[in-house]
Amino acid sequence: MSQPGAATLNLGEQRLHLKESSGGNTVEVPAETFLAHYANLLHSQRDTDDLVSHIETGLKATPEDQKPQTLSRNGWTATNFIGPNEDTVFKGLAGVAEEIYTHCQTWNETKQHPKLQQRTTRLICQPNHTTASEVRGGSMKTDARFILNEIGDDVHVPTSAAVAPAEFKTRMNPKNQIDNESKVLGAVGHILYNDPCRRFVIAFTIEDRMMRFWYFSRSHIAVTAQFDYHANPRLFIRFVIYMTFASLEDLGYDPTVQRIHVSEEDIQYRFTVGDKVYQTIRIIHELNLDIVTRATRVWEVIELDSEDMPIGESQVLKDVWLYFDATPESDIYNEIFAALRQLDADGSDAKRYFMNIISDSVVTVNGRADEAREPPTGYTEFFYTELDEEQVAMDAVIVAAQRGDVDGCTPKPKTNKAYVYPHKARIHRQVIFLEVCETLYKVFSYSKFALGLAQLVHGLAYLRLAGFVHRDISPGNCLIYEGQMKISDLEYARKYISQGKNITPLTGTPGFMAVEYQRGQYMFQVGGGRKANLDLYSRKTPSTIRFQFNFLHDLESVIWIYIWLLLETVPGYLTKIEEDAQRDNILRLRHKLFDGSLEGSGDRFGFIQSLTQDETIRFDEAWDTLSPLYGDDSALLIGLNSFLHLANCYAEVESLPRQSVLPGSMNWAPTCFVHRYYAQLHALFMHVHEQMKTTIYRARPFRYIANEVTDAVRPQKHRVNGHTQDVPNKRHRSLAADDAYVPVREQEEEEDLDTPSSPTANIQQRPKRNLPLRKKGGH
Repeated sequence: MSQPGAATLNLGEQRLHLKESSGGNTVEVPAETFLAHYANLLHSQRDTDDLVSHIETGLKATPEDQKPQTLSRNGWTATNFIGPNEDTVFKGLAGVAEEIYTHCQTWNETKQHPKLQQRTTRLICQPNHTTASEVRGGSMKTDARFILNEIGDDVHVPTSAAVAPAEFKTRMNPKNQIDNESKVLGAVGHILYNDPCRRFVIAFTIEDRMMRFWYFSRSHIAVTAQFDYHANPRLFIRFVIYMTFASLEDLGYDPTVQRIHVSEEDIQYRFTVGDKVYQTIRIIHELNLDIVTRATRVWEVIELDSEDMPIGESQVLKDVWLYFDATPESDIYNEIFAALRQLDADGSDAKRYFMNIISDSVVTVNGRADEAREPPTGYTEFFYTELDEEQVAMDAVIVAAQRGDVDGCTPKPKTNKAYVYPHKARIHRQVIFLEVCETLYKVFSYSKFALGLAQLVHGLAYLRLAGFVHRDISPGNCLIYEGQMKISDLEYARKYISQGKNITPLTGTPGFMAVEYQRGQYMFQVGGGRKANLDLYSRKTPSTIRFQFNFLHDLESVIWIYIWLLLETVPGYLTKIEEDAQRDNILRLRHKLFDGSLEGSGDRFGFIQSLTQDETIRFDEAWDTLSPLYGDDSALLIGLNSFLHLANCYAEVESLPRQSVLPGSMNWAPTCFVHRYYAQLHALFMHVHEQMKTTIYRARPFRYIANEVTDAVRPQKHRVNGHTQDVPNKRHRSLAADDAYVPVREQEEEEDLDTPSSPTANIQQRPKRNLPLRKKGGH
């Protein structure tokens, strides 16, 4: 099964995705503020001004060889002319950077400033040269880049040595702004995705005379307001000084990670974690392509001794950027089991559903916690450029005579009014786990998958007993170790009754979030015998109710994982012809339910909303779409009844009176979420497991990617990395006939999950709606 990432997107899709995901995470600051906050080398305004003045004077001097001044009254001589392309106009910037370096040396002959003793990078302008790829798909092409100074002139520059990318355009117009924004986002996303040694990246762009500096970190993206670098040369001089002499750490490299060339085609990484050293063996979970994110990478590693020899068994290292005020995963783990011990629950049994944490520590760089800082004060939100068709026709007004008056001649572009996220600082943490697991992405047995989900429900039942909600249940956080499901990524887990009074940004993986949580509204409330009055476009619940993530939302994530499996894979016995026949219908449903947007699609919302109104039209559509693929008698389709079970649970809870669980808010008490909900869902997945383990075929990835389908199907954001193989046109089925089975109907007795009895087992149950559940073979 595929896991969305850079490998599944082509170059254009990567850039589009990065632009969409970076909207709302980008701020604009004045160039002076940028240099003071992100690129302050000398940390003394007096020294900085003195150095820049010395350089400026030297650049304005008339050379003895009668060549033009490098810096004249009209700006930078090397680039202040009209040329046929970016290569011709801007290639002189590399020479400008070299002259700035030379004048820095002459100034420092007397000053002996320690920050100017060692050159780190140099600027090269090679728009038609790609970097050398160290990993598959790791090359890139930019108009210019600062590279590590140690790289020779005759060496093909590796991507790992590309310190700061740059993109240029000779004309200033919205189309060129869009192109530069997309390309610099693509280049930086490429660097951060492919190189675990990078913490942040600096870049710059130019359109005609107008320049911007960029800073990309895991907490936010910052860009300067456009400035004329010919009219304000000191700003560019300061930027070049910083990029030329700043240390590797100050340029975004991580000194605690070392690249190891095991062989010509095998690159591994050596992490220093506290006083121990671990070397990677393989990547278990790759981070997504987004720039502003937790950037979670999970590796299988082996500890090394002082002579770089392996010690003991392999373990797991998770590298992640958490919000500065987030509770460490190890602390949350300890709180959960402390709560279970207070309830006299069987903590030893519960531990098999969670990862064993060996260490949980903050990464330190030069003796300080590695932090992705907040933006400086006084910033404004930056919205990426969008093209207005009317402005295309206005490009003709930009003529050579007006090149110096950009504001007067260039039409103002539209901007993308994205949702704005809080720009909170993040802390770089590393966690070492005992067990080496596989994610659900790697499970290709329907029986094992169903068993894993049953165990997942069991683990969530323990979380409920401890009073915690997970808030990020997804295939990447559900791990299999020796046949046992383990719940990982507890960073977002919170106590249900103390989630805070302020509404926090949505957390989790969009495709697996509960729809109520995505919409910020309760959907199953019924009053006065009437159905809930739901606003399809509102993200608010009635003002008297503060929306709060609850235990059923975790269970809904489990069910979304199940239907995702059915849409992501096909039975191994299907031929290409049989798969072709179902292609469009499957991809259409897949896009409706898993479009990747944070707030969820209208179809996804409608799927759940229909269940609030005692209707199963959308549910029947999913069943009827999947039945030709799996067979209407397949036990896998019985698992879809989990949605109907969930609807009954929601309706039951949301019909109960709310209590004051937090000051100033009314919500449902933890005792409203009874053990029966878990027991019956566990029983349903166990039924699917028992039925499917008698089959001899395996699942395989669905072979079709979204852009291969007809125009009737809207393309997905993420493509499926399916493989093809010749399989016999023969169906291997051995499913027991069980048409009389009615899963997860409400029963008088609770089913046993081998967990301690729920303290709410005897709660008086309110009347609820029981949606009819489908059986094998039809309605």
